[in-house]
Amino acid sequence: DAARRLAACPRVAILAGDGAAQSRCGAELLALAERLKAPIVTSLGARALVPTRHPLVAGVSGTYSAPPANRVLHAADLVLMVGCDGGDQVTLNWRLPRAGAEIIRLDADPMELAQDSAGGATALDLLCDPAAGLAALADALGRPAREESFADQAAAWVAEWRQSMAPRLTSDEAPIDPARLCAEISASLPEDGVLVADTGYSGIWTGTLVEFNGAGQEYLRAAGSLGWAFPAALGAKCAAGARKVVCYSGDGALYYHLTELETAKRRGIAVTLVVNNNRGFGQGWPNLLRAAGNRPEVAGTLLRFGEHTDFCAIARGFGLRGIRVERAGEIGPALREAMASDETVLVEVMTGIDHRAPEPWTPES
Repeated sequence: DAARRLAACPRVAILAGDGAAQSRCGAELLALAERLKAPIVTSLGARALVPTRHPLVAGVSGTYSAPPANRVLHAADLVLMVGCDGGDQVTLNWRLPRAGAEIIRLDADPMELAQDSAGGATALDLLCDPAAGLAALADALGRPAREESFADQAAAWVAEWRQSMAPRLTSDEAPIDPARLCAEISASLPEDGVLVADTGYSGIWTGTLVEFNGAGQEYLRAAGSLGWAFPAALGAKCAAGARKVVCYSGDGALYYHLTELETAKRRGIAVTLVVNNNRGFGQGWPNLLRAAGNRPEVAGTLLRFGEHTDFCAIARGFGLRGIRVERAGEIGPALREAMASDETVLVEVMTGIDHRAPEPWTPES
């Protein structure tokens, strides 16, 4: 029945979640998507499951999203949710998929299937391992005749957004645009590298702008509180062996567990710790500025840090190296130098608090 419904619908989108990433079903996901000519959207945690530059991949959906992914989910008449929860973040506060769309859920977790689905009406639930279920669906489908109009529309939305962001990815402005930092991480992350990102703006920047190959690279995002990323990156490195681990943290997040630099030194754990230092809590800055009557001197007392903190000096105080980056052209060399080290190296990138991360598309927009 699932294969029949998928074959009959011309506007199918696939939403792959964290459960799909855990199943490592990227190859099976792409095979099914190519047969259906269905665009792929992922949760934040599944960002690295498939090649992010594949023509069918539309990006991360929900609140930590770039515009194309939400547009695709909202336009779909049928959404195949693979190993994906129906929580507020991935569904844009339960507005995706849209009301009236059909949903087929494929999940290894019976507790997830017991929950009400977001947005549209659930037509069918399939309890199985995502990789096995996707392969079985592809076999059942065969090679259906498909129009490419929906896939073409999705690709056009992605291309439009990429074109709008292109100047920021190569920007040489100072303070540095975090979009340029993400582009340099994309270029520097090894083929089997692991990127660990904090929550808040760190999750949005990396989840929308860092590119992954879908074939060896991994992306771990904070699913909990601010500050999780650095200690989590140390744990990831202990499990990853010789693979390089890069941690992306804001300065506000790093204050939570800064003392784990001592753990990194004492235990000899080598992580490249990238600090997006905008000297404040950037994600909340516009809202607080409005609440303060557009008076930066008032809002700044609550969300801005002083210029006196020197994270590189702090790293040296723990016996580790710190590299301060103030010009965009220095980012790539600093990252490569840090990754070549057999110890943790802190790379402090001086960015501006007024740089805004990509905003999600909403049905109202």
